[in-house]
Amino acid sequence: DLLDTYVGHYAGERIYSGQITRGALETIQAAILMCDLRGFTALSMSRRMLSVVELLNAWFDCIANAVGRHDGEILKFMGDGLLVVFRADGDFPGACRRALAAALDARSAVAALNGERDYFGERPIDFVMGIHAGEVAYGNVGSRQRLDFTVLGPAVNYASRLQDLAKRLAQPALISREFAEMAPGEFRDLGVHPLRGIGKAEQVYALPSMT
Repeated sequence: DLLDTYVGHYAGERIYSGQITRGALETIQAAILMCDLRGFTALSMSRRMLSVVELLNAWFDCIANAVGRHDGEILKFMGDGLLVVFRADGDFPGACRRALAAALDARSAVAALNGERDYFGERPIDFVMGIHAGEVAYGNVGSRQRLDFTVLGPAVNYASRLQDLAKRLAQPALISREFAEMAPGEFRDLGVHPLRGIGKAEQVYALPSMT
């Protein structure tokens, strides 16, 4: 239970079973979701620390509850952001559909949170997501004294670049062409855009507008 709380259920199972060798990785197919808050630095500079922590916890609840409902795994909390994977385990399109459902649920949860914040005269929070699908290396990396259970690979970098582009395009979430083909939906085609470090322009999509 303690491992589940700190590293997530799947990683916790592996650590508990003794998979703690540095460099012990397996290649898996997964949907990858990366997200973080916008304007968090400015917000944290203008608020008491306790208020900032309360906001972070409320934001993390929005994402974590949505991810948990759709069998995703939060691998990292990174400041005000998260790295989430949805393992395919033989059903790659299914993993992408679960990731999409989690993203839509998270967006609705943040909208509800912002409704509460508006009632109390608080500014709404803004966020971005990058959503991709591909092969990742899943396992232990780190130093001899300190290991981390994580995912690595070009697909993770791609999701991160989508998140960065979402900020530039003022979109709450961007979806790659590969992901959109796996989990078809009423996505909005945003055309072709360069992604930093990718080397070529890529087709990207946005989530359908909220009704």
